[in-house]
Amino acid sequence: MLTVDSCISKNENVPWRIIEGEAVIVNVDESEVIHLNPVGAEIWNSIDGKKSVGEIVDHICEQFEVDKQTAKRDTLEFLKKLVKKKAVECH
Repeated sequence: MLTVDSCISKNENVPWRIIEGEAVIVNVDESEVIHLNPVGAEIWNSIDGKKSVGEIVDHICEQFEVDKQTAKRDTLEFLKKLVKKKAVECH
């Protein structure tokens, strides 16, 4: 279960690139290309296998004008989608 205490790591088998501030993730298993907006790209860049979801939320609050509750809700929802697509793994 994904919580603010969970650590997230990128799936090393999922290729990705940052292009003009947006992340492009290629989910080969699903034959899908995922385009992330600048906030999604910032979350993606923050995923290092060491930071907790809570630390990522704090980082998003620092980088964008968003309150902590909204950032927490949206970040958890976003990461749950990435877990479901197997682009990231929850620890």
